[in-house]
Amino acid sequence: MLDDFVGMIAEKDARRARDVFSFYFDLYRAVEIIAEKVKTGGYVCFVVGNRRVKGIELPTDKVSADFFEHNGFEHVKTEVRAISNKRMPAQNSPSNVVGQKDLTMRYEYIVVLRKSSGL
Repeated sequence: MLDDFVGMIAEKDARRARDVFSFYFDLYRAVEIIAEKVKTGGYVCFVVGNRRVKGIELPTDKVSADFFEHNGFEHVKTEVRAISNKRMPAQNSPSNVVGQKDLTMRYEYIVVLRKSSGL
């Protein structure tokens, strides 16, 4: 799944695709470190936002759940919550082209997982 999104971004901008890949590589490493510390039966609540890159919304909530599942967790549920009192505008101009705007993060995703094995 993640490869598909990185590939779509690479078609538009190879440098940004490398940045996105690097972010998710670091995220996976963070998940590995967290997974080592959580005892079997323990829970993790991971809060993420699905940001947009080159007009493509990255499903960080689903990717995070996949990363944890690969490290011995079961996905319990994902709660979606509107980001209230947000200081960022609802839209921005990531391309710096006058009049061209895209949506910013409006929701946060609370990914709840339970460690099912001692991987």
